[in-house]
Amino acid sequence: PTGVITSASTGVTGGAGVTGAFTADNLIDLYFSVIAPYRNSQSCSWLMKDSTLAAVRKLKDTTNQYLWQPSVQVGVPDTLLGKPVVTDPNVAAVALSAKSVAFGDFSAYFVRQVNGVRFERSDDYAFNTDLLTFRALLRGDGLTVDQTGAIKVFTGNAA
Repeated sequence: PTGVITSASTGVTGGAGVTGAFTADNLIDLYFSVIAPYRNSQSCSWLMKDSTLAAVRKLKDTTNQYLWQPSVQVGVPDTLLGKPVVTDPNVAAVALSAKSVAFGDFSAYFVRQVNGVRFERSDDYAFNTDLLTFRALLRGDGLTVDQTGAIKVFTGNAA
């Protein structure tokens, strides 16, 4: 399957630097790189690694206010620019050329099962130990339906 990060297009490329780090302005630009119908949907959110979120929580706007807004209500998620943040350890860390932050409507990413589950039995595989061997095979696929507007990523850049 094509992953969410792989199928998302680049919304913002970071400025010059040796770490590929982003600024508050980069995140605002990433937010507005997603087209309005997706950006304004209820399923729109941020996706990043925990260590990236730690860096985001330290960012401030031009009035010295943190971009990160902790929730004061039980059951309501903390937000970044008004949208919830989801963390995933499989997203790349902030680095040169790394796609470290994703933003968009993740309901535009579809996962499908191709055919049914195939269940097989082998009497021969473990013949010398008198064991039967079973396996189940399932084919799946995934892709962002609108690759140009639904989900965008921040990519660190050294140039």
